[in-house]
Amino acid sequence: MKIKILLATFILLLTVNAVAQKRYTLEECKELAEKNNVALQNSQLSVKAAEQTEKEAFTNYFPNVSASAFTFKSSKPLISVDLGGTQLKMLKSGVTGGITAIQPLYSGGKIHNGNKLSKLGIELSQDQLQLTKNEVLIETERDYWQIVSLTEKLRTINSIKISLDTLFRKVELSCRAGLALPNDLLKVKLKRNEIDATELKIKNGILLSKMSLCQYIGVPMNSADSIEITVPDSTQIILPIGYFVEHESVVLNRPEIRILDKSMTTSHLETLIKKSEYLPTISIGANYGYDNFMQGKHFTGTVFATLSIPISDWWGGSHALQRQRIKETIAKNNYHEGKELLLLEMQQIQNEFTESFRQTQLSKLSVEESTENFRLNTNYYNAGTISLTDVLDAQSLLMQSRNSYTDACIQYFINKAKYLQVTAR
Repeated sequence: MKIKILLATFILLLTVNAVAQKRYTLEECKELAEKNNVALQNSQLSVKAAEQTEKEAFTNYFPNVSASAFTFKSSKPLISVDLGGTQLKMLKSGVTGGITAIQPLYSGGKIHNGNKLSKLGIELSQDQLQLTKNEVLIETERDYWQIVSLTEKLRTINSIKISLDTLFRKVELSCRAGLALPNDLLKVKLKRNEIDATELKIKNGILLSKMSLCQYIGVPMNSADSIEITVPDSTQIILPIGYFVEHESVVLNRPEIRILDKSMTTSHLETLIKKSEYLPTISIGANYGYDNFMQGKHFTGTVFATLSIPISDWWGGSHALQRQRIKETIAKNNYHEGKELLLLEMQQIQNEFTESFRQTQLSKLSVEESTENFRLNTNYYNAGTISLTDVLDAQSLLMQSRNSYTDACIQYFINKAKYLQVTAR
């Protein structure tokens, strides 16, 4: 009865564990990364902050309104006048206040260009958001394929372990029959230990890769053990040429080039704003005030105009403007250099994409050859024409070739994703 209860409990635990496991496709991982990644969330907040900056800059078009009030009470009058024996005393207490509004009419373009700069700041933050999104998605894809790679290598390890177990049983029987030396059995045991150590490293690598993926997609890292990766069906290795585009025609779609272009515009606007600091400013204003200093209450209204000319600032202003114009030139140089570097990056990744495709073909051929080599060596060993060491070496070559093929395929898919991204797709 107890055995039945324990068995039922064990089956229940297995069922709960299976249900708790969550399988993610590559697209689901990307969607979760876009939704939950902290770096992306911060970039989205930066866009909102830039929008508030633009709204703040727009308020500079409105009048500057200020209000003030003052009240006092003195122990004796502040003004005392002797008028032929008669003392005239005033201002022992009083209240005054007013409100002033000043509307700038001309500020050398500082307000207008400041608003253009703030709007440009929104566009820059949006481009930076796209850049951050690209980085997050490519890292998510890299972690995803790393898990796929390690999982495939784990399958290879399991296949090799089955083969080693079969070989171990054959050698053990041969040793009992006196057809093999105990040293041969020890060689197989050492090989199994080596495979077990490799298996442990791969399992640890899978766990770390899952934890890294969890961090990117916003899933608690303590649930890394319970997530699984679904390999997409469309994992065909095809010629990269079908993905190639003319790089000059797509480079302007890159967020990096848009950021460099806006940096030039930003530098130009900063020059105009710096220039406006040395131009006259004209404003009009109005004031409405109240006081009760004299007998009764007094209300007064005033309109005025102001002209401000920063004469002394002209002495150093020419140098400041020249410095800002130099910054404009630097921004232009950075744009042209950045464009060339982006084109160079596209070509480099295209080359890597092509090389990774070629590597998959060579690695696939190596797997076929090493598989046949292992089969022949196993047959030769069974026939007694070669030593056990030759079989173990052939087995090692088979495992290496399979792992190399797995790495080549994974690198192909990563390079494909990188190439599509750097060509703004």
